[in-house]
Amino acid sequence: MNTPKISPRLPLALLLGLGLFSAQVSASNGFNSEASHAAGGAVMAGALVWASDAWTPQYDRAWVGFSVSAALGILVQYHEYDKGTNTASEALLDAASHTLGAAIGAYVTDGYLLSPVVKPEHGGSYVGVDFSFRF
Repeated sequence: MNTPKISPRLPLALLLGLGLFSAQVSASNGFNSEASHAAGGAVMAGALVWASDAWTPQYDRAWVGFSVSAALGILVQYHEYDKGTNTASEALLDAASHTLGAAIGAYVTDGYLLSPVVKPEHGGSYVGVDFSFRF
């Protein structure tokens, strides 16, 4: 059975499209706020893992996605703290939530959404296994 191929530009187009139609919101430090920071970190890391796989395959795509997403999340929260819109504890909580989401998003995207990597390395080759279930 032939599986339909998804254009590599589709996830980026969807992400940009959803970002253009979102409105500015304000949040508290409740569960919903931190869950949204975690979801944002997961989506950002997933998009960066996909971009790293497409444009810089020589680097470990999961680490690139996680580290860039986490760094951007931390820098944004530091900027909010510096402007005075967040206290230090609020900024730290938001940055930690974003980083946790980035770790989950990078792991899931690398391990389950993208095809495994097969590439030669110094000590041999890294080969992943791809399997699926039909329900």
